[in-house]
Amino acid sequence: MERHMQVKFVSSFAVVCLASLALQTTCVGAPAAEKKNGPPEKVSYYKQVRPILQANCQGCHQPAKAKGGYVMTDFERLMGKGDTGEPCIVAKQPDKSLLIKQIVPVNGEAEMPKGKTPLLEPEIELVKRWISEGAIDDTPANAKQQYDMDHPPVYTRPPVITSLDFSPDGKFLALAGFHETLIHKADGSGIAARLVGLAERIESVRFSPDGKLLAVAGGLPGRMGEVQIWDVEKKKLTLSVPLTYDTVYGVSWSPDMSMLAVGCSDNTARVLDAKTGKEILKQNSHNDWVLDTVFSTNGTHLISAGRDMSAKLTEVGSGRFIDNITSITPGALKGGIHALARHPKKDEILIASADGVPQIYRAFRQTARKIGDNASLIRRFPAMEGRIFSVAYSPDGKTIVAGSSYNGTGAINIYSADFDSTLSTNLVKILEKEVSSQKPEEKAEVEKYITADVKLLASLPLSNGVYAVAFSPDGQTIAAASDDGKIRLLTVTNALVKKAFIPVAISKSKKSKFTLADASIPTSYISPDAAETLPAGTQVTAIEVQPTQVKLNSRNEYVQLIVMAKLDNGDSADITRFASYKFGKKIAAVSENGILMARGNGSDKLQISLGGKTVILPIQIAGVKEGFEADFIRDVNPVLAKLGCNAGTCHGAKDGKNGFKMSLRGYDPEYDVRALVDDLASRRVNLASPDDSFMLLKATGAVPHEGGQRTKTDEKYYHILRTWIAEGARLDLKAAKVSRIEIYPKDPVVQKIGSKQQMRVVATY
Repeated sequence: MERHMQVKFVSSFAVVCLASLALQTTCVGAPAAEKKNGPPEKVSYYKQVRPILQANCQGCHQPAKAKGGYVMTDFERLMGKGDTGEPCIVAKQPDKSLLIKQIVPVNGEAEMPKGKTPLLEPEIELVKRWISEGAIDDTPANAKQQYDMDHPPVYTRPPVITSLDFSPDGKFLALAGFHETLIHKADGSGIAARLVGLAERIESVRFSPDGKLLAVAGGLPGRMGEVQIWDVEKKKLTLSVPLTYDTVYGVSWSPDMSMLAVGCSDNTARVLDAKTGKEILKQNSHNDWVLDTVFSTNGTHLISAGRDMSAKLTEVGSGRFIDNITSITPGALKGGIHALARHPKKDEILIASADGVPQIYRAFRQTARKIGDNASLIRRFPAMEGRIFSVAYSPDGKTIVAGSSYNGTGAINIYSADFDSTLSTNLVKILEKEVSSQKPEEKAEVEKYITADVKLLASLPLSNGVYAVAFSPDGQTIAAASDDGKIRLLTVTNALVKKAFIPVAISKSKKSKFTLADASIPTSYISPDAAETLPAGTQVTAIEVQPTQVKLNSRNEYVQLIVMAKLDNGDSADITRFASYKFGKKIAAVSENGILMARGNGSDKLQISLGGKTVILPIQIAGVKEGFEADFIRDVNPVLAKLGCNAGTCHGAKDGKNGFKMSLRGYDPEYDVRALVDDLASRRVNLASPDDSFMLLKATGAVPHEGGQRTKTDEKYYHILRTWIAEGARLDLKAAKVSRIEIYPKDPVVQKIGSKQQMRVVATY
């Protein structure tokens, strides 16, 4: 099997041309950039106005909570009339638009946003200017809001469930769906409610201590974060608080229900008033995303943890950072902490970390801090394979459960946590020493303490990663959610599955809109050349083509043709880009750069002509079907390389980009699939709705992307990536790999400055 790509020679140098799409960034509230030779660019609704409405208005004006009858999450409804009959926006007439009347301050105060600081003057002027210019909607089609309570999601595959929580009375099980939170009957017998809000991705769900309310954290990846509070009985959204420009994580209630805490992708932890949504605390002590939060037993302190490999203690009232609970030794907890759970009666914190080791820490230090110490560690449990994404305490605090994921497999481990955590006087003395000065016997005593009475009670290995676990209030059942979308109800004593069910109705899969006739490869990332011709005064004496025959075995295979003309002056010329191509049948097509692509099955002869000379190329095509199975190694990895995603200047860099790292040029497919499918509980891949996958929204520019738009929804590259996701985003390590690479022609000739020689790189599998 052969794969091909093109390289051009320009002058006497070989130059591999990669297109870089410029990212035009305009700050919210700033005027549009002026053109060098002309008036300023028009204001963009999607890039400039929408973020202002998102941050200030959409919490109260969305389908689930349309105050005044105005909805600002859907453009058509934004342009409509509210309960008063007055239009929110009148195109080209800002003075007649209710929105402008509401946001312009009078004597320093504005009607909207309600109870918040008025918008900044540059923000108001930006909105005014957008309306004056015609109030145009430039939102990409695949970034528009599609769902609400009246139009809930329809599932063709189960969603990846990132969070679970039992109601305090044990009657219900809340779980994260796609664009909604589902409240299921706790025994798995059916759905009790579907709570569809603004957030597309739900990261965390938590019942209030009295069970009457449900807090939800999530958002639109790469666009906004949102905290929701729902009245469970009424199935009504009572509060929506937009936060930051990406999803928010790890929502938790204070014991008295007066506060909510969340972690954010801007490296902060926030505490909000649970009634008003007003921010009480913004903790800035982390230096990477904060993924989970939990309050102390009396609610005076917040414990937060995240990708910076630390759990931190903060006093809520004063906002004072108190301590790093976990060790700050370099390399400790490498990969970060995904989740926290607090002991039901004590200030002891169970952590789920990327190193696969469940550990319990004391929230409040009992020994003096020493650089690099780990003195707050109480117990360390036997390691699990892979990364732990979720942990939970039993109601009596004597048992813990952890769920892990590793390369498409996972496990649920149940451990005994019934021990005395008291520090002896001698242990306090040892822990207050510098670690380097502790004697071997003292280190042995510390090790004995942190492993005492630790026992693995039961384990359930699975062929899917586990992202969420929870104990029932009676302590008799564990609910676990895996990346196959199933909920498993387990016995606590032996991890036996009592019941397994998919919590959503599954409809027949939607066929991709992409058809065989559209199966074309982007012509090139190289700008089209000026019209090429033969050197003046020369004539063609013969034509040669490489390869001399073409055999394609699937819909996605293609071959780079190289057509050379011998001239009457003895020179040779590359005529690939301006020769004439004629097929007898419609089973193949040729791009402007000589890429021959499959269209259908059969045999044909391609006639290539120029200057009265012709060469015939035999073609055989088989295996072309309406659908195909996309393999990561054979199909997806080459596309990611072609688009530049895993280049050294992008996510293939040593540290990746913005927390997302891939192997350089795809040399490690296991690592790459783990990063795309498993990292942050499948943040980048949406199995339930492939087109909403973050990796596709980024690649198409539907959400902000520093690399710009790398492909389009009607291109073959997009189709290959989407198909792989729709089929489950799996990795087949037995897939054929490249065994040899050859370059044609083997002796390229560039006769003079400005002449070109196209090349063909052949990879044999």
